[in-house]
Amino acid sequence: MKVTTTEADGIPVLKLEGDFDSFETDAVRRGFVEALSEQTPTVIVDLKDMTFANSTTIASFISAQRDAAAIGGKVVLAGPRDFIRKTLTTLGLHNVFKICDTVDEARDALRA
Repeated sequence: MKVTTTEADGIPVLKLEGDFDSFETDAVRRGFVEALSEQTPTVIVDLKDMTFANSTTIASFISAQRDAAAIGGKVVLAGPRDFIRKTLTTLGLHNVFKICDTVDEARDALRA
């Protein structure tokens, strides 16, 4: 499991790599806290290299979405593998999050 933060044209990108279960959720939450602010209320979550996410990790996405919305922003998910995408869709979270195929597509969607 690895959590890193970069930028795409001034938008924070939280990259999650590996398997995420309850033990890694704190790292994900810290990543969201560090990425979201009134100056940068929107974050892209790069899921391209995430291989597993349990319900606690997904719940941290939902909490981050609420936090972002409270300051006028949003959380956009990018590049989830088929398993993660299917899980998000099954849970109805495709109605909560914008889900894009790539970080570039997410950035462009936010700019539009």
